[in-house]
Amino acid sequence: MDDFAIYLDGVTKRFGPVTAVERMDLGIARGEFFSLLGPSGCGKTTTLRMIAGFEEPSEGAIFLDGTDVAKLPPFRRNVNTVFQSYALFPHLNVEKNVAFGLKRKKLARHEIKRRVTDALRLVELEERRQYKPSQLSGGMQQRVALARALVNLPSVLLLDEPLGALDLKLRRQMQLELKHIHKDVGITFIYVTHDQEEALTMSDRIAVMNAGRVEQVGVPEDLYEHPATRFVAGFIGTSNFIEGSLERDGDHGLMNLGEGQRVLVPAAAGGSAGGPVELAVRPEKIRLYEVGQEVPEGLCLLRGKVRDVVYLGMTTQYTIEVPVLSRQFTVLEQNVEAASDQTLWVPGEETQLAWHPSHNRVLPAEGSAGAQEEDAA
Repeated sequence: MDDFAIYLDGVTKRFGPVTAVERMDLGIARGEFFSLLGPSGCGKTTTLRMIAGFEEPSEGAIFLDGTDVAKLPPFRRNVNTVFQSYALFPHLNVEKNVAFGLKRKKLARHEIKRRVTDALRLVELEERRQYKPSQLSGGMQQRVALARALVNLPSVLLLDEPLGALDLKLRRQMQLELKHIHKDVGITFIYVTHDQEEALTMSDRIAVMNAGRVEQVGVPEDLYEHPATRFVAGFIGTSNFIEGSLERDGDHGLMNLGEGQRVLVPAAAGGSAGGPVELAVRPEKIRLYEVGQEVPEGLCLLRGKVRDVVYLGMTTQYTIEVPVLSRQFTVLEQNVEAASDQTLWVPGEETQLAWHPSHNRVLPAEGSAGAQEEDAA
């Protein structure tokens, strides 16, 4: 536990009959940008509030730099929190907002001035130190809130959906700025968000939460490419799901759907021959071929009909009706050619869907072990 900035050991939080967080074991390394990701009501903000000291766990221990702080009030923990609402004092200018906590600690005037200057330089607001919050954009106000938290030199910085009030373009800009600030200060950031793209963009590691439990912990690439549960596969990005029974076909599992339609699964991907299996395949892994067009050997192959076409700028999203599976597939294709008036695929057109077997992910049955059994390190 001494090796972690934060370690949660069997932490549970109940509000009356409702269990908001259930037996969470989680280790967060020093200097890590760690995100808690999940839908509303999954327990991520409650977890953050327990780390901050605003909520006390019903069971378990919370270690901050090796010391159990579960019973300590917030002001006795070396953490600071940045909220979505910013919580700036409207009557104070930027400099006084940032200095507020230091003045309450009764630090020397020269020390306060030095720290405030360093913090404002870090968030690139030195030239606006005399501005009131009402004179700043939303992004600038967020940076003031960040400077006010960092000026106290916390061991851990907690961020509770801090970019949620910003428009999309500014939010993406601030994501990169936050990542750069984290790199500059080198302290542990714990970030709460429901935005998968935000978590993937900024995080060193992510814990995906669902219904009070951690489903999976990992680096962004592993969570996206190797989801451990159906929930993770569906929540991070988009997945197409296939259920069926596997047969053995040499070094592969084979889901034979008839009339030349097949889904192959590499042996290394798991799944028992003869048993039911559920697969996930990402929309961008699938390619569309004309009916009758030769498809490379060894690919998974389904037939379908184009139902909807949505132009998204960089990509075009197709919804494909797949009769043999009685479901719709989503397919994303990059728009690498110059724009034209002619859409390659149109609703009602027959097509073939093909992808490499290595892109199939075998998912465990619902309710099987998830991220609680993951290595918290």
